[in-house]
Amino acid sequence: MSELPVVDETRCTGCGDCVLACPADCLAMAGPLPWLPRPGDCISCSLCALVCPAGAVTLSGDGEPGASATGGAAPPGR
Repeated sequence: MSELPVVDETRCTGCGDCVLACPADCLAMAGPLPWLPRPGDCISCSLCALVCPAGAVTLSGDGEPGASATGGAAPPGR
């Protein structure tokens, strides 16, 4: 499985830069946090991690749903 973005909710400022930078349009905002509603569309380019000013986004190869705000099947807090 390819690497997927993982958000450290304690570091994320909710700026949305990662969502705007994503060329595959697989990230979205769910209130104050980004999440990954379309993980199959992710191309593991790491642009989301590169543009994050807080360093809150990393890529992880485990791809386990629910592992982070970006990994689950539902937006954070739902």
